[in-house]
Amino acid sequence: MLDQKSHCDLNYKYHPMKNKLTLAAFAAAFAVSTASAQDGGVDFEKQILPILKQKCFKCHEKEKEDNGKIKKPKGGLRLDNAEAIMKGGKEYPAENVVAGKPDASWMLKTMALPESDEFAMPPEGKGDRVTAEEQALVKKWIESGAAFGAWKGVE
Repeated sequence: MLDQKSHCDLNYKYHPMKNKLTLAAFAAAFAVSTASAQDGGVDFEKQILPILKQKCFKCHEKEKEDNGKIKKPKGGLRLDNAEAIMKGGKEYPAENVVAGKPDASWMLKTMALPESDEFAMPPEGKGDRVTAEEQALVKKWIESGAAFGAWKGVE
């Protein structure tokens, strides 16, 4: 037989209503986290980050040593960290990605320039261009608020 305190604790821990509420809270949190994928939104980690890794990180990641040389991010622009993406580089600070405003976002503007343009990214001969389909995805991500979800990136 359980004493009064243990009995209360047992009822609290395993109370069917509490378990239903916990399950409901979990389901609501899961629904919010997956809502962007279901409503046609863009998932940064699954859809945008792979583009940046493949086409941009070579020149725009955290300072590192490469064959005995210190390699700094070109233009002071890092794309491997959420805060740095929003901060921008030496040129056009705070305008690299402007949430909700793709036309004001330099990251998207430079991706869309012709390869021969001096401001095109990546520059001619420095990597594969961001395709029109990828640009449309980046545009949609920016239009929808440029959310990173739980991703913070490299410190």
